[in-house]
Order: sequence, then C-alpha cells, then structure tokens
Amino acid sequence: MGEEAEIDRLPIDLLAHIFVLIISFTDLAQARSVCKKWKQGVKQSLARRETLSFAGWKMDDDSTVRIVRHAYNLKELDISRSRWGCQISDNGLREISLVKCVSNLTSISLWGMTGITDKGVVQLISRANSLQHLNIGGTFITDESLFAIANNCPQLKVSLPGTNTFSPPRPLFSFKGRT
Repeated sequence: MGEEAEIDRLPIDLLAHIFVLIISFTDLAQARSVCKKWKQGVKQSLARRETLSFAGWKMDDDSTVRIVRHAYNLKELDISRSRWGCQISDNGLREISLVKCVSNLTSISLWGMTGITDKGVVQLISRANSLQHLNIGGTFITDESLFAIANNCPQLKVSLPGTNTFSPPRPLFSFKGRT
C-alpha cells in the first residue's frame, strides 16, 4: 500500500470551508465526484451556506431543490430569472417549500420568474414565515399570492419603486368582503 497523499490528510471540516468559497455549482458538482471524502465536504459546505443565488445559472427544479435541500442554514435564496434562464416551476417552488431551511429564510427573490403562478408562490410563502425581504417583480402572480404574503409574512418590509423600504402598520391589506 502506498503512502497517503497530502490532500487526503485534510480534515473534512477544512475541505468544507474551502468548498464554501466555490460559487460555481458546476465546480461543486465536479468536486463532489472526486471521492467520498470530497462528496461529504461539498455536502457540509452547502449546509454552512447562508446565501444561495441561482441568478446567472441555468438551473431546473431538480438541481435547484437538490442543492437547497442540503443548505440547512440558508437565510437568503435568489432564484431570479437571468439571461440564461433559471427555469424553476411551481413544482420546484413546492419542493423548496418542503425543505427544512424554508422557515428560516429571511429573503427570497423570484424576480422575473414568469413561469411560476400563484399556486407555487402560495405554497412557498405559506412555509417561509420569517421573510423580511421578498422580490416578486416581473412575475405574473395575482392578489391570491399577495393575500398569502400578507397573511404569512408578518416581518416583511415592503419596498416600492422610488421610495425607501418601510414596514407598514398592520394590517397591510384590508380583507373586507373577502370570503
């Protein structure tokens, strides 16, 4: 048997710290396939992340959910549509709503996600009750989602174009006449 390589002597915690510095999901996927130890290091690095941004990445439901599922400490999630097209659907939002970290999310950006509907947004928002920031610009959601946001996000700060962010007095919306 040969001598152990220097890289194999690195503790998994140190590998995980190194992998946290890698922002390319492609590079993380390649690192994950090197060996079992690196696979564990990538998994631990995802668990340590507080912020994930898929903006600029061509992601689908399965790959996005697979990454978010391992990000136990996640606080900020950006799945905005970019030029390359993050292709998250209502099914992806539903799957994301089921991951452990969703109740700890303080910020979600769905900017430009024209393929999502009220169905997916309501499912996600109903479990993300720690939200303080939500970007839904460029989507085609209706007041069904807005009512869900008002009912489930008591800490949300509203940002209107051309104004400063403010926290409106409750209730944000009037529900008179709504059954």
